Amino acid sequence: MKSVMPARKLGVFVASLAICGLLGVAPAFAQYGGPAGGGMMPGMSPGGGMRPPQGAGGDDKEEGPAEAAPDKDKDDDENAPLAPLSEAARRRTQVLELDGYYRMRADWFRKLHLGQGYMEQGNQIVATPPFPRPLDCGKGADCGQKNLGSANMRLRLEPTINVSDQVRVLAQIDVLDNTIAGSTPDSLVRTDRLEARNGISPDAVLSNSQDPPEIGQNGYVSSVRAKRAWGEVDTEFGTLKFGRMPWHFGRGMMFNAGRCLDCDGGTNVDRLMVMSKLWGHDVSVSWDYGSQGLTANATNLGTIDRGNIPLDLSQRDDTLQLMASITKLQTDEQFRSEAGRGEVALNYGVQAVYRSTDKASRNPAGGTPSVPLADGAFTPTQLANGTSTNFVHVGAMAIIPSVWFKLGWKALTLEFESNAVLGRIEDAGSLTADSLNKKLNLRQLGWVFASDLSLFKNALFLGLETGGATGDKAEPQIGGNMENPNTYLNYRWRSVQQQPGDRSITDFRFSPEYHVDQILFRRILGTVTNAIYLKPQLAYWLNLAEQKQLGINGAVIYSMAASSQGTPGNSRNLGLETNLGLTYRNPADGFYAGLTWAVLFPMAGLDRPSSSDTMQPWPVKQDASTAQVLRAFFGIQF
Repeated sequence: MKSVMPARKLGVFVASLAICGLLGVAPAFAQYGGPAGGGMMPGMSPGGGMRPPQGAGGDDKEEGPAEAAPDKDKDDDENAPLAPLSEAARRRTQVLELDGYYRMRADWFRKLHLGQGYMEQGNQIVATPPFPRPLDCGKGADCGQKNLGSANMRLRLEPTINVSDQVRVLAQIDVLDNTIAGSTPDSLVRTDRLEARNGISPDAVLSNSQDPPEIGQNGYVSSVRAKRAWGEVDTEFGTLKFGRMPWHFGRGMMFNAGRCLDCDGGTNVDRLMVMSKLWGHDVSVSWDYGSQGLTANATNLGTIDRGNIPLDLSQRDDTLQLMASITKLQTDEQFRSEAGRGEVALNYGVQAVYRSTDKASRNPAGGTPSVPLADGAFTPTQLANGTSTNFVHVGAMAIIPSVWFKLGWKALTLEFESNAVLGRIEDAGSLTADSLNKKLNLRQLGWVFASDLSLFKNALFLGLETGGATGDKAEPQIGGNMENPNTYLNYRWRSVQQQPGDRSITDFRFSPEYHVDQILFRRILGTVTNAIYLKPQLAYWLNLAEQKQLGINGAVIYSMAASSQGTPGNSRNLGLETNLGLTYRNPADGFYAGLTWAVLFPMAGLDRPSSSDTMQPWPVKQDASTAQVLRAFFGIQF
């Protein structure tokens, strides 16, 4: 939290609160555009829009209290400028409500490295495989071992503490978060000393138990991870929300709360927000805390006294973020019911985000901005070098407009979302290789359009989805860093420099929790970026005894690059992927299970050509080969 607020920011903050006070506050779920997949089950892509039949229990729960069914005898207050809280929103029967799930997933990966390995020049590694290969392979191009397999688990707890009828505290806590089964045996002393053993289990074959994961000892994350915690206060004018909370808009293409049962992360934001219902629309305005730069946790005080007073050491390196949105939103049940009656059900929303950063705190010894020294913390001597060495000018500004609509009529549902990132970075630092002109423009755009048709009393679903994300002609350079080659395809493992003369960053990235497929986007590229895809799909849900359901689904995804220069093979064709899934669900007991099989047939865009005709020839020609994924799901939802 900032200790002193600059006059400019204080003025904007006061103005925002004044506007919010006039608008009031909306229901707790007003910021969300609904689940990305309308209740997509394990074994199906959560971004696909193919939903289970009504009563399957596949829809995500709304944040906050449940609303009572509308009373036809009461006056409709949707046209009132300010809608007061309903009586249902004031009534609570439980002090503590607990939602969540426990899941276990088993994965079998075959040749996700596409048959490509490490490449050498002058006895140095200059290129890396597109996906981690088995340790058995080493550096060689040919490897007899092609498979990787493991299982992982997670217990998610989402408690709601109802302090009163109008005040509540919510949280999200993950236990054994994506912990790999068998990864913390009692024979393991430290992750950085794998060869060391202890007297309890001097050898792995003598291990009888698994220890809790502890960061810095036998793992890189701890057993329990608190990811969100925020408060909500209802008033006659609406709801005030404050704390670290989920952020979801529309289908979740860019801002995705990660609520699907197969999600790994999600969008979190530290926010002070007020929400109101105005003429049947949910209106939200928020002041967000972006990156705060150098804090006391990055100094030696953070290592000497871990209970130190929380302190942001400067206001100049803070990122300011403001958000405003207007949304007309129904629950999924209300939407389907209205469309099923032959009426046109229409949900929609617009959102605008503003971000700005003036300065960035830097390593006083001359290192990378916002990164502590090798000893892990800044010392008082290092911090006393003067303001001219503690900061670098960034001058960054970004505006993120978003639009979304969802239309339903009888058995047909259409949905569209688009997001853009527009702005500039006056001094982009290492993001550009141009030493004379460090200014870069932000020109990024992403979109998705999905439709599905439900037939045979909501048992058969036919769907078609297409989407795209702009790409960038800049790409990882072969041998750009001989000690740390930067040729990964996964955007989370790499950093790309704009070459001299290239003045724009144009690669848009979907949220990693918007799942289109199982292989190319989800695991090899990390998300949808520099790509356009077309995805026809179908799903059939069979009702068994006592409300149990069995779902069968299939999809084919064709993907091409938006910019061919941003691919390893300098070609637009990326690949064709098939996904098949089988899902069992028992909503009465909260149990679900699923099995998926995916095959990727890569095309020229994922090859490594060595011909001099290409803009970036590889040391050795390596064509991409077929990859497969087989997954099993088991879970209990509560």
